[in-house]
Amino acid sequence: MKNYIKLTTVALIALGVVSCDNLLEPTVDYAVPTSTAITSAADMASVINGAHDLANGAGTFGEDAIGTPEVMSDNAFANTNSGRYATQSLFTIVTTNGYPSAIWSGAYAVIAQANIVINSGLSGGEADHYLGQAYSIRAFMHFFLLKNFGQQYVDGGDASLGIPIVTTYADGNLFPARDSYSAVLSAIEQDFDQAMSLLDPAKETTNLISYYSTAGFMSRFFNFSGNYSRAIAAADIVINSGLYSIVPAENVVPIWQSTTSPGAMKELVFTSTDRNAFENLARMMRNTNYGDIEVTKDLYDSYSDTDVRKELLVEDPVGRYRMVHKFNLEDGTDAIPMLRYAEVWLNKAEALAKSGQNAQALEMIQTLSSARNATNNYTSGSALEVLEERRLELALEGHRFYDLARHGLDIRNVPIPSIIAGNRFNNNTGDIEFGDFRYAFPIPQNEMDSNPQMVQNKGY
Repeated sequence: MKNYIKLTTVALIALGVVSCDNLLEPTVDYAVPTSTAITSAADMASVINGAHDLANGAGTFGEDAIGTPEVMSDNAFANTNSGRYATQSLFTIVTTNGYPSAIWSGAYAVIAQANIVINSGLSGGEADHYLGQAYSIRAFMHFFLLKNFGQQYVDGGDASLGIPIVTTYADGNLFPARDSYSAVLSAIEQDFDQAMSLLDPAKETTNLISYYSTAGFMSRFFNFSGNYSRAIAAADIVINSGLYSIVPAENVVPIWQSTTSPGAMKELVFTSTDRNAFENLARMMRNTNYGDIEVTKDLYDSYSDTDVRKELLVEDPVGRYRMVHKFNLEDGTDAIPMLRYAEVWLNKAEALAKSGQNAQALEMIQTLSSARNATNNYTSGSALEVLEERRLELALEGHRFYDLARHGLDIRNVPIPSIIAGNRFNNNTGDIEFGDFRYAFPIPQNEMDSNPQMVQNKGY
């Protein structure tokens, strides 16, 4: 595993560009060497809080990293009311676009924070839990980067190309090459396993990465990597804990409207001072504000009329649809779900289906569907039936593009209102076939310009 970190990320951390309005302000000076920066478990906790806070920026999981996988799928599209999400919805992203740059630099900034803790030299007692959080965060962010920039889904691209693995803070290697896809998978797995060996199950919380949320993220990761036995085992850690259950139908909408999410395991939390009053998911999805993200009729019609999840959407105006109750508050103080118990349940069902245990997979998706008062007619327990239920449960939560890619499926160009048809990829006519170069984002131009060893993705 290589040890390096990007120069611009080092500069951000050294300058102290860490916003912690809703968490503890870090007590360490990021401009000093890491060997002296962290001297206690309390210092470790503060840096971990800072890592969580960096992840909630509008360019990453505070908004764009949730909305983008939806408008790049058959679930939603951007109507260009304010111009937000237009390039993603049209699939016209180029190397200088802001979103790939934001998630590249944002993810590596979070990784840098985690590496400060991991390389602090502290361990034992309370410090072990914070080390576990750091390993889990580093694994999650490498996984996120690989899904977005790896060439694993691109025909004619170098399928071995992954992303740079970063394991140390500011060690002087400013020009990292991309590690192989298999090496990145191995590094992520090792970090998750190390996290689980260190995290304290008694310190479970939805606000910070923890033992059971790490297990849940592992069930997601192992479905991505194709290790279905490990996906099942990771999901079972959560399912067998007795801490979580499937929320009954009558509670689903009220819980979403309470600014949290049903079965929340890991959320990003905000206060009104965290937001600049312009950038958040409620403003993007609600017609009373920017309203750039609309739901496709195809998704709306996928819900049976009795399905309680259909009540989370509205038809506004006639023939146009919006997700209004997963993100309710236009000041941005809704908690953003990063992991819910229902996803872990579906992760296990998918792994069962893909490993030939279809009867058990069928039972699991029927259980969830029944708990939503839906009338879906699942019969085989196939991976595609699990994917269908996953679409209904996790709509507009930032999963759909990755789910389609993981299953090797085309991105269907489902109809949108003719008045805004030009706002849809391929002029609202053709699907984007699996293997298209646009299944991976471009490496940001500023990275290409500053790093002579960086290799650009196919098509850019």
